[in-house]
Amino acid sequence: MKRLVLILTTIAALAAVGVAVANHAPVIDPAAVPTGFMAAHNSVGDVPVSAFARAVNPDGADVFVQHVRLDPNVATGWHTHPGPAIVTVVKGLLTYEDAHAGSCRDAAYKAGHGFVDPGFGHVHRAIAGPDGVDFYVVYVLPPGSATHVIPTDPVPECSS
Repeated sequence: MKRLVLILTTIAALAAVGVAVANHAPVIDPAAVPTGFMAAHNSVGDVPVSAFARAVNPDGADVFVQHVRLDPNVATGWHTHPGPAIVTVVKGLLTYEDAHAGSCRDAAYKAGHGFVDPGFGHVHRAIAGPDGVDFYVVYVLPPGSATHVIPTDPVPECSS
């Protein structure tokens, strides 16, 4: 019995370390990034102000800025965010897939365009176009958020 408890404790500890490592957001040395605008005058419509208001409290918000590059036709896993994410496409084509009103929907965004994912449980994924895609994401999260991406199961409407 003691051996079983020791094995289960070891497995639980290793799983916790794995989750902590997987949720760590790598930080890039600012000296390695050129100065200037990474994107400018990109069109982002339908900004859900209520999602930003929900993410910010009197202590402010946690902000993550990420550059994502996906190879041609590669999809991210299904996921959500603990707060809203502003996405701006700078190269290629990105398809944003989610469920709405009982059906699967997708919207394509080319360079110079973007969108806001409201977060807070809104499940979706991104799919790169035939030439791949580069995009920037600014996450505005409630203070103390452990991570910027929460993996989920696919939404049933998009599982066919």
